Amino acid sequence: MKAIQFSSLALAGALLACASNPTPVTVAGDPGDVASLAGKWSGEYSSPVTGRSGSIVFNLSNSGTAASGDVVMVPKGYGKALQRYNTGTTTPIQSSDNSQVLTIKLVRVSGDAVSGVLDAYRDPQCDCPVETTFVGRLHGDTIDGTFTTRGSQSVAPQTGTWRVKRSS
Repeated sequence: MKAIQFSSLALAGALLACASNPTPVTVAGDPGDVASLAGKWSGEYSSPVTGRSGSIVFNLSNSGTAASGDVVMVPKGYGKALQRYNTGTTTPIQSSDNSQVLTIKLVRVSGDAVSGVLDAYRDPQCDCPVETTFVGRLHGDTIDGTFTTRGSQSVAPQTGTWRVKRSS
């Protein structure tokens, strides 16, 4: 997870995939609080501990009832996006060529506080499933926050920061 950074072309392709086929997200909270997240959000996350960084794309309808969101995680030195964890997969992730976006499973909002969780994905360091939770604060058209990633195979929790801005 250390070394080279991913290319702009790979990032652009991943963002295009997110925009063209968004994944539904469960959003919980007071209708007014949920509506405060309406719009298209995009930004980045990073973890100085793991060297991982990537893009975030999240959309919420103006009514605050329909949401979609995906995360692209590309660890430095890995050269491609991480993949969803599939319990039936026996092929090591290093040999897989089918990069996927990761799904935001749940988002909760209360006032200016936002939290959520990503579906499990395969960590390249331990080749095991990990899950990421995130929290943040809404400030106008920006949400800043932190995330924690935990694994099932004695992987120490990994932390980092994320930030998205509303574009519409």
